[in-house]
Amino acid sequence: METMHGFDFQPIEIDRDGTLQSGADELAAHVRDQHVSDVVLICHGFRNDANDARRLYTRFMETFAQNSANPSLASRLAGRTYAFGGVFWPSMILPEPNDGDGSAQSIDTTAEERARLEAMKANLDEASAQKLDKMLAHVDRAADDDNARQEMASALLDLVRDLDIEDSNEMRAAFASATPEQVCTALMADMVVVSAPGSGGGAPGIPQLPGGTVQIGGSLSIGGRVLGFVPKFVNLTTFLLMFHRCGDVGEKGISEVVRRIRTGATTRIHLVGHSLGGRAVTACAKGLLTAPSMQVETMMLLEAAYSHFGLSAGATGTSPVSHPRGHFRDVIDKKVVKGPIVATHSEHDAVVQFAYTPMAALSLNNARAIGDENSPFGGIGRNGVLDTTEAERLDLNEAGAAYVFSAGRIHNLNGSRAINGVPLIASHGDVTSPSITWAFASLVATS
Repeated sequence: METMHGFDFQPIEIDRDGTLQSGADELAAHVRDQHVSDVVLICHGFRNDANDARRLYTRFMETFAQNSANPSLASRLAGRTYAFGGVFWPSMILPEPNDGDGSAQSIDTTAEERARLEAMKANLDEASAQKLDKMLAHVDRAADDDNARQEMASALLDLVRDLDIEDSNEMRAAFASATPEQVCTALMADMVVVSAPGSGGGAPGIPQLPGGTVQIGGSLSIGGRVLGFVPKFVNLTTFLLMFHRCGDVGEKGISEVVRRIRTGATTRIHLVGHSLGGRAVTACAKGLLTAPSMQVETMMLLEAAYSHFGLSAGATGTSPVSHPRGHFRDVIDKKVVKGPIVATHSEHDAVVQFAYTPMAALSLNNARAIGDENSPFGGIGRNGVLDTTEAERLDLNEAGAAYVFSAGRIHNLNGSRAINGVPLIASHGDVTSPSITWAFASLVATS
């Protein structure tokens, strides 16, 4: 058991299949032996390696330590003791270059993209790995040969249908009837390439560029290197595999951690997830419905990268678009989370917004306008939890400004507004600032 900023910290290792590997028994024993009052299980997102994840957890604990000592919360948190379980899951295919601020880069040669496709085969069964072989057979010609691109796109569609990502209604709808020609259109025309400094782990499904660049078009030249079809294709393929994987990580692995902690202990448990980690902790909550069912005290979604309708009971007429019941709706209906749920979002989160661009293009939507609250293709990190009667919209406060959080409610905290010219959430990875952990400390104080 490590100590970070005054908190006990236990790494939790979960493999690519969602199987718990280590750390849970040590954490559970510590909780029982030390009579820990509150356990925080925190999960990183897409394209974070162990160092990225550890930086996220360390900074989160640092600012949480400051905020939990705030006099306005002191009486409500008096006597609390904490243990953090930091989840580490394989959210990338291969180690990637790093620009020094935690943001993975994707300005790669065809050889590097070929290596990524080769590495993906180890994550798949034999039938699915054959789809990767088909992609590899054409990757060297794809930059200049439309037939090669369509062969790769055809293999991707077959792979997605093999995976059957059942907990993503928007992906299923987008890919169900798509053609290889539409996939190529999505990746070659009207494709948005986005990054922001310090965005923390890259842009899911799209290449990331340095310097806060936003570019529309089929390809982009940076330092004499062109980002065209192949990098975009490989990033989209990687994102789809990781999107599928994080559901298993949460529903199987993190839920098992909760169950082991609950054995012989009455500690409060709080779930926190960033990006695809937000999807993982929500999948954990859904997994806790399996008998014997269990509850957690609170859940915080930090710029979560899953559908903004994922917790909805279905279209209610308050949304401008129709949509099915969210895959995670049972988490709300069956009250897996005893207390409040908090979800941060920001119009500055271009990563979540444009993660949905390929699905939008495949569905013949306007890819340039996609991702906001009026779109069927949008994420919680951009828009909050939508079309849900339990949800309310609030501003993310500066540290020290009081919240009123209520059990059974979903509180969408909009971090778009600027303080002294700087947005409270300026990018996808901006989730460890004092304003964020003040909201978390206020959430913990409700339990």
